[in-house]
Amino acid sequence: MRSIFIIFVFLITTICYAVDDENCLLCHKYRTLSRIDKDGRTRLFYVNDSLFHSSVHGKIKCKECHNQITKIPHEENTNVNCLNECHIIEPTSEKRFSHEKVKKAIMNSIHNPSNPYVNNHDEKDFPECVDCHNNPLFRPIQIFKDITEEGQSEKALARCKLCHKDDFAKYFYNHVSHRLHTSKNSEEIVRMCERCHGKDEMAKKHKLKNAVATYKDTFHGKAVIFGFEYAPTCIDCHVSPNESAHSIRSYKDPNSSIADKNRWKTCAQKTCHPNATPGMGEVRMHVVIDKNLYKPEYYTALGFTCLTLGAYLPLALMIVLELFRDIFPNFSLRRRKGGRK
Repeated sequence: MRSIFIIFVFLITTICYAVDDENCLLCHKYRTLSRIDKDGRTRLFYVNDSLFHSSVHGKIKCKECHNQITKIPHEENTNVNCLNECHIIEPTSEKRFSHEKVKKAIMNSIHNPSNPYVNNHDEKDFPECVDCHNNPLFRPIQIFKDITEEGQSEKALARCKLCHKDDFAKYFYNHVSHRLHTSKNSEEIVRMCERCHGKDEMAKKHKLKNAVATYKDTFHGKAVIFGFEYAPTCIDCHVSPNESAHSIRSYKDPNSSIADKNRWKTCAQKTCHPNATPGMGEVRMHVVIDKNLYKPEYYTALGFTCLTLGAYLPLALMIVLELFRDIFPNFSLRRRKGGRK
């Protein structure tokens, strides 16, 4: 009986901690694990184990990112630096992988507060990694990029598993193959950009327009709203072809995809307007009715407004007068000759 009990305890312990050899889930498995920080905000430290191991970081040990932890229980600040070297050996260089090249791309982008084209250099307004990368579950490669349900394409995996081990095939598929397509659909990308660019106070502070609101007024924005698969998103236009999505530049930058000389080339991509000419680059996007920014558009809109009101108001007045006459057929503002009888 005693031996059976020992075996039972051993099996239970193995099942509970097989996926957590650092024993972090010993505490972080509790859903109410939290505290109040010095700013008065509630910080939740609960980790959903099954969700984490299905994520892009599922193969990484906790301390590879939280490398400031040296003891348990720990008291140190454990902010994660995404530039830490990763557990993966990059096969072309045989060195541990890091996101250092991503940092270089961001430093040359408009999302760097030190960029000379930035109107306001307040660092807290600029996005960090987790503002755009919310660590979604792995998603299958599909013919249509707007299909985003979690899971794996068993048909694709079956081809790999014929020669490769099942675990390796799934890992390679999850970690590498799913990056060959857009993991977010068009509407998700617009919502992601809207977190910052859709705020009027942010636009005013940085002397910008509400880019998302003006985008949704365009044909491109309407196509996204109605679920058109190939509708261009913010990234499709603001990133040069064959460059990383981290390389978004200011329209003033001569290397930008939306610079005056490059704009029509961006429109001329095969999936958009392959027959575009330099004249298409003169079309203005994100237009707002502002006399100081867009005078021709402002006075054109003003003219059409006056024309519409000039045609509509007299017609509306005639309809009201005709309705009044039908209700009060004997009403008259002029007095009849001879007075009333």
